[in-house]
Amino acid sequence: MTAKRSSNKWFPSKSLLWVLIVVLTGVLITLIYIRFISPKSDFQDLDEKNLPAIKVIIKNGCGIENLATDYANYIRNKNIEVIRVADTPHPIYNKSLIEMKKEDWQDLKRLQKMTGIQRYTLAVDSESEAPFIIILGADYDTFMKR
Repeated sequence: MTAKRSSNKWFPSKSLLWVLIVVLTGVLITLIYIRFISPKSDFQDLDEKNLPAIKVIIKNGCGIENLATDYANYIRNKNIEVIRVADTPHPIYNKSLIEMKKEDWQDLKRLQKMTGIQRYTLAVDSESEAPFIIILGADYDTFMKR
């Protein structure tokens, strides 16, 4: 008797091979979707008009008369709700900045994009009227381009 030579098959049947191909294809499609298609629907691509308005207080920090009111009028067409305008106790600000009263990093990024003011400070205050205070410094004209 001659011994039957065993074949070196990786898969005992073709149906198991097809199941494995389908599963691997599904995994590949899922990875492609997650990597390339899904990030496009993130927060960054949302239209600003579909997001809620950011509430702010605007303060004149450099002593120029009616600056806070003028700036509030300047940004009225942006998605920013001005709660009130005021002056800082001392007009000592050379640079404009955003004061964060509540830690909301996404809204900070939105506000920075809309106003052009990149400088910020974190001063958490749960009793604040608005989550952000825009303090206008002597460089205000950089952010009020007409």
